[in-house]
Amino acid sequence: MWLALACAALLGACRATSELAIDSDPAGAEVRVDDVVVGTTPMRLPFKDYGTRRITLYKPGYLTNSQLVVVEPPWYATFPIDLVTEVLFPVGWHHVQRFQTTLEPGTGTIASPELAVVLRRAEVLRRAGPEGPKRELASGADAAPPPR
Repeated sequence: MWLALACAALLGACRATSELAIDSDPAGAEVRVDDVVVGTTPMRLPFKDYGTRRITLYKPGYLTNSQLVVVEPPWYATFPIDLVTEVLFPVGWHHVQRFQTTLEPGTGTIASPELAVVLRRAEVLRRAGPEGPKRELASGADAAPPPR
C-alpha cells in the first residue's frame, strides 16, 4: 500500500509549468532568446530554468530591440517550498512571465562616418601582434601605426 502511494506521488510530481509570454508592438517580430530563434511575436515559450535571459526582437523597418530579462521564480517554486508544492502536493501550478516592448521605427544602418571609424580600428587590430594594439593606438583609432 505504501509503495503504491509513493509511486503515485512520484508520478504526479513536478506538474508545475512555466511560460515566457513575449509580445511586441507591432506584432510579427522575430524573437531570439539567448541567441536562438524561437518564433515570432506574440508567442508563449515554455521553460524550465529561471534566471537571466537575453531577449532580442527583429522586425524589418524597426530598430533591433535586445534586453536582459530576469525571469524570477514564483513563491511556490523557490527552495524549499517547491519540495512541498511540486512533490508532495502537485497541484499543477502554472506561471507566466510576461515581456512586452514597443519597437522603434528605423533602419539600424551604420552611418558612413561611424563605419569609417570602425574600419580604422579594425585595421589597427589587424596589424597588431598577439599582445594587442599599443596603448596609444588603442586609445586613438585615428593614430597611424608606428613605422617598422
